[in-house]
Amino acid sequence: MIIVLSSTYTYCQTEGPGAMQIRNMIEGQIRSFKITPEAVFNVRNTSVWTGTDSIKIRIYYPSQSKNLPAIFNIHGGALVAGNLDSHDNISRQLCKATNSVVIALDYRKPPESPYPAGLNDTWFVIKWITEHAGNIGIDKNKIIVVSDSGGGLLAAALPIKIKMEKAKVNVQGFIFINPAIDLKYDTSSPPNPVYALVTQWYLGNHPAEDSLASPIRARDFSNFAPSLIIVCDKDELKPHGERLAQKLGEAGIERKLFNIPNEDHLGGFWAAAHPRAKPAIDETIRFIADLRR
Repeated sequence: MIIVLSSTYTYCQTEGPGAMQIRNMIEGQIRSFKITPEAVFNVRNTSVWTGTDSIKIRIYYPSQSKNLPAIFNIHGGALVAGNLDSHDNISRQLCKATNSVVIALDYRKPPESPYPAGLNDTWFVIKWITEHAGNIGIDKNKIIVVSDSGGGLLAAALPIKIKMEKAKVNVQGFIFINPAIDLKYDTSSPPNPVYALVTQWYLGNHPAEDSLASPIRARDFSNFAPSLIIVCDKDELKPHGERLAQKLGEAGIERKLFNIPNEDHLGGFWAAAHPRAKPAIDETIRFIADLRR
C-alpha cells in the first residue's frame, strides 16, 4: 500500500505506520533537501521550565539590538512530527528577512503525549515570551505568531485560550501556512488514512468538537488578530484555511487569504525554506512588513 500525505511526503507500508516511522519520513525528507541554513547573528538553545517539566525552545537573533519585534514559530509535521531542527531553516530565514527575534518551540506530540499536551506547551511558552520579553530583547506588543500545517491547530487555539483565561497576552498578527484547524471529519468522504490515524493519536479520547482541539469549531473569533492564511490549490487542507478566512471576516477581523495555484501542501518545503515555498515565504515577509508599518 502507498499512502500519499502530499506531494512532499509519500509513505510506503503494507500496514499502518507508527509514529516514529512518520517522524523519520518527514524529518528525513526535510534533511534530504540539503538547503544551506541562513546565517543569523546568534542562535540560543534553552528551555522553559513549567514547574513540572521543561519545554525546549530555540531563539534566533538578527542583531544585538534590543526591543526588537518577535515571531513565535509553531512548527507543523502532521501533528506527530517536527522539531527545532526540522524547522531550523525557516526560522533562520524569517529572522533575517524580517529583522525579528524568532522563538521556536519543541512541543510534546502524540501518541506519547495526546491533547492537550502540545497546546499546553504552546500556551505556556507564549505566556513566558510575554512575561520575559525584556530579558529576551523583544517588544511584547510586537509578537506575530507564524504556524504551518498541524502547528496551525495550536496557533488558532491561542486566541481562544487567551480569551478563556483572560490572559494579558498580546498578539499583533497570525500567519497560517496550510493550516489544519478541524479534526472532525466530514463523514461523507473518507479521510486520508494517515491523517485519520494521527488525528486519533492527537485527540486520544477527547472530542474533536472542542474548540481548543478543533479551533474552527469556536463560536467567537473576535479575539483573533489580523491574519494571513496561505492555502494551496491541490492541498486537501485548503478548505480549512478558506473556512478560517470566512470566520475571521464574519467576525470583522482583518485577514488575507493567499492562494498558491497548482501547488500541494508545502510541508517540508516550508520547513526547509525550499525554493518551492518561496511564494509563501515572500507573502509572509510582505504581510509582516505591512503589519508593522
